[in-house]
Parts: sequence; C-alpha cells; structure tokens
Amino acid sequence: MPPNGFVNRPRQTAASNDNPDGLATPDLYAGVETTPEHRNLAAGDPTCVGWERRRDDPGVTALRETLRLNNGIPELEMCTPDQVERAAGLFHRDGFVVVTDALDARRLANLKRATERVVDEILAADPDASAGGGAGGLPHRYSFGSSSASRHRLHEPEWVDVIDLATTTPILTAIFGSADYIVGGGGGDLALPGAIEYQGLHSDNIWVEPHDPVGNLSVRQMPVPVVTINFPMIDLTWENGPIRQIPGTQRSLDPIPTLAGEPDWMKWSTLCPTPAGSAVIRDNRCWHSGTPNLSDDVRSMPNIEYFAPWFRSEGVNRCLPYDLWTTLSEHGKRVSRYVAGHDGETIIGAGYTSPRSKDRDAFVEAQCAELGAEVAAEWWARR
Repeated sequence: MPPNGFVNRPRQTAASNDNPDGLATPDLYAGVETTPEHRNLAAGDPTCVGWERRRDDPGVTALRETLRLNNGIPELEMCTPDQVERAAGLFHRDGFVVVTDALDARRLANLKRATERVVDEILAADPDASAGGGAGGLPHRYSFGSSSASRHRLHEPEWVDVIDLATTTPILTAIFGSADYIVGGGGGDLALPGAIEYQGLHSDNIWVEPHDPVGNLSVRQMPVPVVTINFPMIDLTWENGPIRQIPGTQRSLDPIPTLAGEPDWMKWSTLCPTPAGSAVIRDNRCWHSGTPNLSDDVRSMPNIEYFAPWFRSEGVNRCLPYDLWTTLSEHGKRVSRYVAGHDGETIIGAGYTSPRSKDRDAFVEAQCAELGAEVAAEWWARR
C-alpha cells in the first residue's frame, strides 16, 4: 500500500489550487490515475505523512476525535423537493444545496446495488486499492466515470434512471432559468475505508477559461455553467468521508488555497449529516473536495452532470446507448440528446471497468480494431 503524504509524489510548488486550463491541463504527474482537470491536485496531503491506514494509528485516532467534535457545516440548511424556489435560492447563494428525499426507495436500492457492483469490479482489478483515481488520484478513492472505458456510466440503466426526476428536474430548471439545459455525462466518486487523506480544494472546471483579450471576463463571472447532482448511497456522517463545500466560492476570484494553506474550518465545512438518497446539487465552480473516510463503510456518491443551455465542453461524448435513451421521458430524451448514441451504435468502452488508464485504453483500442478504422477514427477524434 502506498504511503501517505508527499511520499512517492512531487511536493506541490504552486501557490494555490487554481487550474484555469481545465481539461487542457498538462499531464504533470505521469502514472497518477486522475482526471485531466484534476492533474494539478496530485501532490499528497502533508498532514498525514507517516500515518498508516489503520483505525488505531495515532494520527488516525486523533483525526477521528477532531472530526467527531468539529465536522459538519453548523445548522446546514436543507430543502425538500417541493421547495423549488428556496432550493434554487440556496444554490445561488452558497454554490450548492442539499435536497432530501430525492430518490425513492426503489431508485436508491437499485443505484446502491449498481455502485456496489462497480466497486467490486474496481477492487477485482486493484485489490489493495493503491491505484486510486478521481480528483488527485489518491489511494482508496475512485471515480465512477473515469474508471469506465467509456468515461461515463450512462450505459448503466440505474444511472440513466436518475437523469430526469420529478424531485430534481424542477429545481434544475429554476437554477438554469430554462428547461433547455443538457446532460453532459454521469459518473460520481467513492471513498473506501482507509482513505485517510484530504483531497485538495478544487473546482471541477471541465472548461478552459474563455479567451478575453482585455482580461475582463472569467467563467466565475458568468451564470452557472455546469451543475452536478450527487446522490449519497449511505447517510453522510462526520466520519465516512462526506463531501466538503466552501459556501459562496462559486464566484470567488480569490486563489483556491492548498491543503497546507487552508484554515481548519474549511476542512470541517462538510455536508453532514445528510441522509442517503438526498440530492447534493453543486455548482462545479464552488470549491470542494473529498474528506477522510475513517469509517468501515464505502461512501459512494454517483452523479449526473448538467450543462447550461449556453455551455458546451470537450468532455461530452456519446456514452448513452440508444435503447436506454428511448426509456427516458420526452424531457429526458431532449436533454440527453448530445450524449445519446445512434440506433445500433456501439458505445465504445461501455461495460469495461478498470482504475488504470492503460488497461482502459487497451480495451478501447481492441474494440476499435474490431469495429473498423472508420469507427475508430471517429471515436478518437471525439475523445
């Protein structure tokens, strides 16, 4: 199992965690399994240098007590699905909102089973959980999306089933001020027991800053471009790695602090307690990160990403099989049209899961070879 802290990873030399290059970020740390927009986060957590991934490690024990006493945003405001305008107002104020009871019992059970199956597939390929993935590529953490060779999970019916919900669609429409938003993909993240590091605060900037020759405009000065809805599969508690969100930072032009430079209150600014089946609706620009999972439970939060009507991203590809697309409502079909495959089209990479990019790339190359040069050329051009 890889050690913690800075061991085996370059020390971070940047003054902040800002990353205006987004998807165009250079591959700074070859061999670290992380998504392109998060390659700047691959340095370790300086607070846990020398710790072991054991419940009785002195550092882990002390951290658990600190989190028990402090973790969670005090008096965290939540909404119910019928409070549409209130939810939109809190979202625009804070950069996020928690909406309880977003998933009914059937959907929650189905999606939980699907995430557990994917976790089993990941661990079959990475039994000691050392490869890691997602933001910063830390051990014991993975991305549901980037571990799929298709880069998304929309070939899974359980993910598709939560694209258009009576509990979230009205809130999305209120947030964007329009029902003409679009689906950009679906994935999410998970933290296994033993994920003792903090991720560095970051924005999920799946964009490159707009070219403005006079320097007056940034994405943070625009209306919200991307909204992600995460669905916790278990109750988020002070000890099982709840997501942390820094309220009001979605429009902040201040530099995002590094782990070494942030104040303690930011580490404790987590969304707990939050019930399983809630919708954590996030502005992708808002500073956030994963936190240590010191429990015995896997903390999974699958998600769906939505783009504003005016926003597009190079990260979009056809990852939703046509036969699953046809099961959606008319609204669901319309907002998913850019990620839907054609009738009879093979979704490249769908169904293959590995935490290691070299294995995913090998699978895709073999599949493209079988499908022919024309299909392969089109796939790689879109990728």
